[in-house]
Amino acid sequence: MRLIRTSPRKALRKSALITASTALALTGLLAGTGSAQAAGSGPGGATNIRGTDPGNTDLMIERLCEQEGSLTGVYGALNVDTGEFKTRDEYLRDVVPLWIPAGPWEVFRGWCGYAQASTWSTKGEPVRVSPWIGNRGSKDDKETFVSSYSTKTFAKKSVGASISLSLAKSIFSGTAGGSAGYEWGWEKTSSFERRSEKTIPPCTQVAVTWTPYQRVVRVNPVFYVEDYEWDKGDGRKTVHSWRDRGYNTVYSYGYYIDGTSDKLLPNGQPDGREDKWEQKLDPKTCA
Repeated sequence: MRLIRTSPRKALRKSALITASTALALTGLLAGTGSAQAAGSGPGGATNIRGTDPGNTDLMIERLCEQEGSLTGVYGALNVDTGEFKTRDEYLRDVVPLWIPAGPWEVFRGWCGYAQASTWSTKGEPVRVSPWIGNRGSKDDKETFVSSYSTKTFAKKSVGASISLSLAKSIFSGTAGGSAGYEWGWEKTSSFERRSEKTIPPCTQVAVTWTPYQRVVRVNPVFYVEDYEWDKGDGRKTVHSWRDRGYNTVYSYGYYIDGTSDKLLPNGQPDGREDKWEQKLDPKTCA
């Protein structure tokens, strides 16, 4: 299994990431499916913490993994009584000016990655790809239509702010399409310009539309625990799994990122369907 881990500084320790239980590698996209509710059976073997830990875990993972990484990873703090989450900077400012657990606050450090959850095909929204041409006469007319289209790619998150272009590229470029094969056209821009003759009925205007066929790849951001700490008054405890539960890779089922790309045919051309769009004109303006 493989995991993309992102870091702006790109200087991360390989030995800290790879464990026998998760077999996570430094680069690539980890592909996996299965029940999101069972321990260790989510994308990439991660365990779903949504509904088992307090607070909004979708937003917690989003905020945790949106931080700028460092040579030692990303940091977070969870109040296990209220479910409140704080980044390292917020914790040092608002709770304790040292990176230590305090009361209900438990602190943790680790790495974020993006595990492929699923991929499927869909139809995009029809778009007009030619000018309107009207026939205000009383008989059918024939005109030559020039239509053009360029493929599109985009990504969106289920929670939080919009995803940055640089992050989307790091997740979905390359082999992210998995079994999509040639269909996955992320950042593989392709276009066409076509001429076609079409009949325009009386008192009608006509345009050409294009419905792109698309591929969606969904990834779940996952967090790999390096250190997890708490102090309930009997001394500081440090473990290397999430809340000492025996699993060290977690995700929250409701937080995902979808990358969508127009499909490409084997010849590299956009895949989709062309249609004729007719609209009646005001009879008062027609002969």
